[in-house]
Amino acid sequence: MNLTTRQLRIFVLLAETLSFHRTAEMLHVTQPTLSKLVKEIEEGLGIKLFERSTRMVRLSREGQDILETAKRITALHAKGMQELEQRLRERNNRVALAALPTLAASVIPQVIRNLTARDPRIRVEVFDPVANEALALLRDRRVDIAVTAKQDESAADLVYEELFTEPFVLFHSERMVPSVKEWSPAALAELPLISMPPGTSVRVLTERAFQEAGQPFNPVYSLRDLNTITRFVQGECGVALLPESSIDSEGQRGMRKGLLRGALTRSVGMYVRREYRASALVGMALAELRLAGRDRQIDAIVSGRATP
Repeated sequence: MNLTTRQLRIFVLLAETLSFHRTAEMLHVTQPTLSKLVKEIEEGLGIKLFERSTRMVRLSREGQDILETAKRITALHAKGMQELEQRLRERNNRVALAALPTLAASVIPQVIRNLTARDPRIRVEVFDPVANEALALLRDRRVDIAVTAKQDESAADLVYEELFTEPFVLFHSERMVPSVKEWSPAALAELPLISMPPGTSVRVLTERAFQEAGQPFNPVYSLRDLNTITRFVQGECGVALLPESSIDSEGQRGMRKGLLRGALTRSVGMYVRREYRASALVGMALAELRLAGRDRQIDAIVSGRATP
């Protein structure tokens, strides 16, 4: 018997989905190719792993007997490869960050400039997923630090450190100036609001704040891409209710930012794995992120958007 980890992964995936169609899509192969691969695995093991008909797929008794062992092997292999990738990053002057798209655009460039100014050999890998995906990358060891809004979930395996807080503001066009000047869900609900899609951290915070005020939150548009939101605002299709760092309104022609007294705020910070002992390079990145957060908070105090 000489099975590869890829063959074991194919077996585990198919055992979990019990669907040749879904498994083939996940592996980016055709169904006939997947059938051939499964047949090769069964021949290598000398047992039948699945019972198949035109309507259903299910694990055979032999398949059930070895599934947990196959899962352990594939999990250990994945963890080992992730740890190896982390070690290689450390040896090659690389640090990997996951940051929300809004933060990747507004905070991370400063961090990269400062790190490379210290040592031109440093390379920073940046991922810009949504919040939950950022934490998944961190847990999978694909990144060293996740910079994101604070999550509600209890994360015993992660440590969170706040960098700054920021208010929600109204982004509007020059001609479509809202009359609302303070945080009032009832008044805000009268506006043609644009927000992020359900499930995103921004949307969850906004919906919760509206619900606590007894006000349904029904934006006219729910858009994920910030460039698209910017175009919609510039085109006078609505008013975006988003955290302040979401859009650089000063750099966008025809767009303005409206502050709201007593506005909803969100905590932005960085997550690391609890058991992780940071390398010198990751320690430098953490220090630069703290400086960037401090600068952001000082700027908010000076401009009157926050209190010291």
